[in-house]
Amino acid sequence: MFEVFNFIVDTFYRTMDMLFMPIIVNTHPALAILIISLIVSFIITLATKLLVDQERMEEIKERIKEFQVKLRKASKNPELMKEIEKEQEEIMNIQMEMMRMSFKPMIYTWIPIIAIFAYLKHVYDYNGVLHTLDPSWNGVVVYLPPILSKLLLVPFFHWLGGLFYKGGFGIVSDYALGWLGWYILCSMVTSTLLRKVMGVK
Repeated sequence: MFEVFNFIVDTFYRTMDMLFMPIIVNTHPALAILIISLIVSFIITLATKLLVDQERMEEIKERIKEFQVKLRKASKNPELMKEIEKEQEEIMNIQMEMMRMSFKPMIYTWIPIIAIFAYLKHVYDYNGVLHTLDPSWNGVVVYLPPILSKLLLVPFFHWLGGLFYKGGFGIVSDYALGWLGWYILCSMVTSTLLRKVMGVK
């Protein structure tokens, strides 16, 4: 049983190495992770575009936005509040519909996402591929400008991560990001840009 599992894991890592190792070895970790996050974001965005009815999603968002405007006005108008109460059930139903639509792409993308995270950990974590190739590497992928580090609450997330993760690379600086923090930041940016470019609601 374990032999089969180890064979699957080894095959997975070898396949991923063939795809990504040329990028990882020949580019800075920050750029390599940015490229990988762009590829993953493209796959997720494409799945969302193909599997979610974009027109219906836009209709739902507009309807919810209208309701929120009306709700703010209703706080000063008791008569309007009665209308709001009648609409609440409809709004709850379409919010549930929107949630179901949003979860649909996840059925197809959550396994690839977990696989990518496992691979990045395999490469960039303590005693991972990159650290084995260069034992002097301290795990820092990028240093952020101090103001950006504070805006993104990096010191807080360092503290939070320290509660769950012991051993391996230490925290070098409040301005430093390891592979996970940098991947999350890149993913947020690439996902937002791709959704706009590809017209995903």
